[in-house]
Formats: sequence, structure tokens, C-alpha cells
Amino acid sequence: MLVQTAPGKLEIQQVACPQPGPGEILMRVHYCGICGTDLMNYRGQYVWGRDSFPKFPGHEASGVVEALGEGVNHFKIGDRILPECTIGCGVCEWCKAGNYSLCRNRMKTSNGAMADYLTVPAKGVLKLPDSLELLEGALIEPVAVGASAALKCGSIFGKSVGVIGAGTIGLGSLETFHVLGAAKSFVFDLAEPRLELAEKLGATRGVNPSRVDPINAVHEATRGAGLDRVVVASAGTAATVGLALKLVAPLGVISIVGLSGGQLSEIDADEISEKEVTVIGSHSSPGVWEDLLACAAAGRYDLKSLVSHILPLEEAERAFQLLDTSSEPAHKVVLSMVEG
Repeated sequence: MLVQTAPGKLEIQQVACPQPGPGEILMRVHYCGICGTDLMNYRGQYVWGRDSFPKFPGHEASGVVEALGEGVNHFKIGDRILPECTIGCGVCEWCKAGNYSLCRNRMKTSNGAMADYLTVPAKGVLKLPDSLELLEGALIEPVAVGASAALKCGSIFGKSVGVIGAGTIGLGSLETFHVLGAAKSFVFDLAEPRLELAEKLGATRGVNPSRVDPINAVHEATRGAGLDRVVVASAGTAATVGLALKLVAPLGVISIVGLSGGQLSEIDADEISEKEVTVIGSHSSPGVWEDLLACAAAGRYDLKSLVSHILPLEEAERAFQLLDTSSEPAHKVVLSMVEG
């Protein structure tokens, strides 16, 4: 399995194959994507301030059932599966309302998925539809996070929408906006290959703020009205949220998803109150996965196009460097634990 021993230091360690306990599944991992939080930890930015080592990266996983623990009878050996990252206690007020990502006793279930085998609680596992490949299954988690952020914006049909940040989460928001009937969609990013991908996925226009004034671009396209809905899917910094406030229309909605590790002290609160803007935080993706899987199985999401690189686990160091320092265009990098 892949282990991070220090900032920028990864190594593959040989460990005993875990055994599933009661209520657990042993999954043979096939694919695991590198998440932005994995990359932040790799850089030594320590998500949530957790600077202890070793760390066990990886939670965007898909694979097959290898063995079943006691009491697990709704799966069988060989089922193609993907584990949700978070499951709640099931009994608190948050869980009962369907917001299990806010459960105080929630479990992070799939950390350490950059490995050949992983044990996961069966109650947090979903079956992959027959029409989807296991590679696509590894994209469900980040796309679900983006979908959740888009859904929090409210009604979308006929609206003009924007996404700031064309990573996998942001493009998940974009594709969800399209599924929900958005009329026009704009994506903002500094990387031209990402903007090209956004337009391939149906964005009305990809805008590079370092080359084009994003405010003028939107106002020209909307006759000065602005965007009805905006997802901030890059780091929620003062710059990105500030841009969203300038792009959003009066009575519009801004949904902020992701981690920045910083403060928003430079935000002008008057821009929120004068335009009567609703600003929403979004984290994780409770209650989204099953609908997303159904839509993806019906061909309403393009998941494969999100992947730029597939590398074997043995090349994990290169995989992380592609996202960290390489000049080679990289979008979603996925590690493969199987041959072929």
C-alpha cells in the first residue's frame, strides 16, 4: 500500500492483507484517483491541521468484492463496488435528516485506498451499475461533491451558471448544471487545457481570467444581468469568492465547495447584502451518490473525459508530481492497482 512518510515523501510498503470484520467488505481495489486533499497533504499543507505521519492517501476508489465479513448478505464475491468516503452513526439528528456528512461520530471509511486491498463497512458501499466501467466508478466521489455543490444552488432550469475552478469537482458541478437544464454555463480557470475540457463537456465558454476580463465576458453574454448561480470549486479564497460576488446576479446563489485553509477577511460584505446574494457552504456529498450513479449509467455524465492519466501504483511518485510540479497538462490522475 502507498504510505506518505513525510511531506513530499511516498513509499510502497508491504502489509498483511486485511480481513473483513463483522459488517465489513474486503475490496480488491482496481482504481483510486488522486484528490486535491491528497495533494495538499503531499505538499505538507496538512488538511484540517493534521500534520502527523504516516498518512495513508486515497479515497476515490472502485473495485470488486473479494471477501465478506459476518452478517454481510446483500453483496456477493465479485460484485463491482465503490465505497462512500463518509458514513454517519445513523441515529443523530444530522443522520436522520440525511446530512450524515455532518455527523459528529462519522467515519472516514475509505482512506488508504491506494492499496491492493481495503476493508470498508458494507453499509457505506454501493454497487456499480453494469453500464459503467470500474475506472468511471473511481470518478464518482469527486463528481458527487461537485454535484452536491450545484444542487445546493436551488433551481437551475433556464438559468445562467458559472463554475470557478475546472478541476474534477468543478466539472462535476458543470455537468450537473447541464443535467438540470442550465441555459448558459461559464467556467473560469487559469489552465487552458482545463478550459478546453470544460467546453468539450458543454460549457458555453471557458474563461481564463489572466487573459480575459471575466466580468466583462459574463456581462456581455448576459446583457449585464450576471450569473444566477455560481459554484466556487477552486480553493475558497478571498480572490475566488470575491470574483463570484462580482459575477453573480442580484438574488443569485453562490455555493462554495472545497478547502482553502485560509480566511475571507478581504470580502466586502456589502456586495452580499446589496445584491441580496445567498452564499452557501458545501462539503461532501450526502444523498447524492445513488442518483448520480443512475444518471451516469444513463449516459448523462461524461466521466471518462475527466481522466488525463492512468498510472500503476508503482509510479505513484510520478503521479503526484504530475499534479504538483510538472509542466505536462494533467487533470485527474488515477492510480491503477491491476494490470492491463
